[in-house]
Amino acid sequence: MAIPPNPDARFHIEVIKLLLQVATSDDRVTREEIDQIIDTARGFSVSLTELSALTRCLQEGKPLPPPNLGLLSDNPKAVIDAVHSLIAGDGQVDEAEIEMMRQIRELLGIAP
Repeated sequence: MAIPPNPDARFHIEVIKLLLQVATSDDRVTREEIDQIIDTARGFSVSLTELSALTRCLQEGKPLPPPNLGLLSDNPKAVIDAVHSLIAGDGQVDEAEIEMMRQIRELLGIAP
């Protein structure tokens, strides 16, 4: 019998997927953003296999897999904190990033 996946691990992978979406929202990904995402993934103990599969999409110019908003809505504060850290991490806040944060808050049911 297969062991069901750890719900926290699934949640963390979905956060990383969302962070990659945010990082690419302004059509450029900075080294600081990549470093922040990698640090977050390590802090969440996201497997190297999962992280490599996601970053390969960026390297090959393929569409990123969409995050599962149902899972993300289980802990919206953690999601918003991770997104805020990413956006603020490079010292530049782009209009597209602000709009992405607004949309994420709306999708997660968080009032502005």
